[in-house]
Amino acid sequence: MAFLELIWEVFYEDCLILLPILFLTFFLMEYLEHRAGDKFVSLVRRSEKTGPLWGALIGCVPQCGFSVSCAHLYNGGIVTAGTLIAVFLSTSDEALPVLLSHRDAMPVIWRLLAVKIVLALTVGFLVDALYKPEKQHQRFAQKNIEHECHVQKTTMGALVKESFFRTMQVWAVLFLVSLALTYLMESIPKESIQKFLLNGFFQPFLAALLGFIPNCAVSVVLVELYLSDLISFGSVVAGLSSAAGLGVLVLLRGKRGLRSYIGILGICYCAAVLAGVLLQLFM
Repeated sequence: MAFLELIWEVFYEDCLILLPILFLTFFLMEYLEHRAGDKFVSLVRRSEKTGPLWGALIGCVPQCGFSVSCAHLYNGGIVTAGTLIAVFLSTSDEALPVLLSHRDAMPVIWRLLAVKIVLALTVGFLVDALYKPEKQHQRFAQKNIEHECHVQKTTMGALVKESFFRTMQVWAVLFLVSLALTYLMESIPKESIQKFLLNGFFQPFLAALLGFIPNCAVSVVLVELYLSDLISFGSVVAGLSSAAGLGVLVLLRGKRGLRSYIGILGICYCAAVLAGVLLQLFM
């Protein structure tokens, strides 16, 4: 197949139909994020003991807005480490909108959400049980959260504009990834690609490392690799469990100390890898 024909096939048959689906999905998510952002902040501030529960549930909302908000709250001494870890583990950045654009991916979405929520709840509550919230606040006194942590109300026009921008951004990444994968699968044997991706036990280790890259392209790539049968379900869970998006960068901007941040990210990485390996072994 000529390269121009390949470009047209990927553009017209695989990606063009996804544009309206992605836009509607992003508009809904932007609306929820901007309208519910302040309520999320208030909820996690009032619910210290059940913080990981709300963090695991609300973190499932696509994009990284809530992981960014929770990272601000943690840096401000407002929420516990367990709550932040629960949000990070349940966040999937742009993975859900991409999966929603595939008609036959609903079973995958439910499995992915169920696994990530259980993982986030388990690890979040375990961290707070071992490292009591009172001790966390003793080491870092509670203070007023920065103004930038609050999600500001925006006009409908601004929501449409932001949704359109994110749609085109993710769609461009999706098109390039689909084009690259289609080209590779037509020119290179599938077995060689899987070998390159460390097919087997060590694949979740690599996927979880990729997830830490604070860019929506990573979650899109992980989903496309999974849908192309190039990585396992355990590996995509591992990668998306560590994919907290810009929340990681916001966390590292704080003044909690290197030890605290290494601990948070280390726990997220180990939990993501463990979940991925167990899923590979038993599913």
